[in-house]
Amino acid sequence: MDFSTQLSFLDLALLARVTTQFPDALTDEERAAISAYLVLFHACIEEYLEDSFSLYLERLARLTNLPLFPLAVGEALLAIGLSLPEGKRAPYKSRTLAGIAQAGLAHFQHVVVGGNNGVKTPNVRRLAEGVGLAWQQFEAALAGRLADLDTLGAKRGAAGHLSPFSMKQVALTAQVYPDDVRGWVEAGRDAAVAVNRYLSDAVEAQTRSLFALSSAD
Repeated sequence: MDFSTQLSFLDLALLARVTTQFPDALTDEERAAISAYLVLFHACIEEYLEDSFSLYLERLARLTNLPLFPLAVGEALLAIGLSLPEGKRAPYKSRTLAGIAQAGLAHFQHVVVGGNNGVKTPNVRRLAEGVGLAWQQFEAALAGRLADLDTLGAKRGAAGHLSPFSMKQVALTAQVYPDDVRGWVEAGRDAAVAVNRYLSDAVEAQTRSLFALSSAD
């Protein structure tokens, strides 16, 4: 299912069941539906972010066969060199840039993505580090979006580690209603899309600069 349709699907499947409005108390079934929606859509956003960084690195890896390649490729290769374990490195006599890039991509998808468990800033930073992004530039461009992901991650943590049937959730002031959770999820979705756009634009901009330089020569 396309990422852009997942929000509507989960909303219809889960939040549509919630008819109680603030300040009335939610039923057990409604609290369960809201918690499930938050946890499941957090997982959708997490996967989307991981796929975005994997695709970014995959696109850079394809450029290693060119005589010249963008700075981002060099930064990615440096990150790979710093993170790739000894057993995953090719012998010197058979080493190629393309081979290093492919080994790095496999390591990133298996180890970095496989060990990533969230959407908060530290989780995104780990993904960015794995592909060699300049974190200061990335963070400056997406600071507000990262804050939205932090909020979603914190709310998901609360929902994911506390039963919706717990008495701790019964207090009216602690109850979460559909409009609340929709706001967190939609902000997180928009943040993930902004990260994906940043990564795509970065590759395209550097590739255009490379071809412009090649044409000038």
